Amino acid sequence: MARTRICLARHGETNWNLERRVQGQLNIPLNVRGMAQAEALARELGSTHFDRIYSSDLKRAMQTVTPLARRLGLPIETSVALREKDDGGWHGMTFDDVDRAFPSEHAKHRQRQADFLIPGGETLSAFAARVGDELSAIAARHPGETVLVVAHAGVLDIGYRLATGLGLSEKRDPPVLHAAPNWFLYENGRWKLERWAEEGARERVVMPYDGRKLERRPAARLLPLDVQNRVLLFRYSTRLSPVFVAQGHSHFWGSIGGALEPGETFDAAARRELAEETGLTGVEIGDIVFSREFPMQLGEDWFQADERFYAIRTGEFTPDTSGFTEIERSDVLGWKWWSAEEIAAAQELVFPEALDWLLGKLRR
Repeated sequence: MARTRICLARHGETNWNLERRVQGQLNIPLNVRGMAQAEALARELGSTHFDRIYSSDLKRAMQTVTPLARRLGLPIETSVALREKDDGGWHGMTFDDVDRAFPSEHAKHRQRQADFLIPGGETLSAFAARVGDELSAIAARHPGETVLVVAHAGVLDIGYRLATGLGLSEKRDPPVLHAAPNWFLYENGRWKLERWAEEGARERVVMPYDGRKLERRPAARLLPLDVQNRVLLFRYSTRLSPVFVAQGHSHFWGSIGGALEPGETFDAAARRELAEETGLTGVEIGDIVFSREFPMQLGEDWFQADERFYAIRTGEFTPDTSGFTEIERSDVLGWKWWSAEEIAAAQELVFPEALDWLLGKLRR
């Protein structure tokens, strides 16, 4: 059988990568650096001949491969089998959260015990078999061709082990870089590593906030939920990142809320924002259901966002916007009650990322 040449690349960076949060098979999009990394990969490989392009069907992989596919003029063939390992009940948790909540189980995970099962997920051995079978099937279908595959760190880890003979429980030393080409050969059912991407050998994608200590911007976010577990989102029109504007977006849908005022607690800010933006008062705020920290761009400015989310059971209502500030009046174009299914299928920008997953979590 003729030799197949495979280029394996991981998706670009996401905010959940920065937060060291388990994203597994959740549909997390690229952040601004990740989008820049995708464009850089397109420039790097734009003159390379490829016969086929395969990708995980998850959004972060598709967003990474699309600029290159467009440049090459090739279709993208998606594969569910190229998804990241399913980490079940740990999805959405930071690694520190997992370590605190499940110390003995997390130790088994770190030790790469092949048959350890996270509830609702898949074992490492099952994941390795799934990925190995799919990569080998792709290679076998295209003898003599050069194929691009864009997927996830776990998928590339399995590819590395197939080609080097490294055991499933053994430590892999070279890191898996974001949006970097790793080259493999497949012939007569055997894999060989041709070249693994190295940090120092590639031009790093630099962001405006690199090397800077960003001003912290704490904010309280509200998720009003009706009896159908739909969430109220506002349609915002201003202070959109230039990256999204360049992609043709003029607005986004986001959770209501805003930055804390000097000396204000998150709880107090949540109550104030709820009253100002919806007219609701005397509503039980409850506990924080989700939090995140990441570099955020507002217009041309960068901040270190520190956002805390509150889920509020309200029933459906029409927001009373008489308490809007002048800025809010110009920012907000409208509102809508969204189901998790509508959010998952949306082609518009919806923030925060993985809100469909969070709604599912809050339903339970």
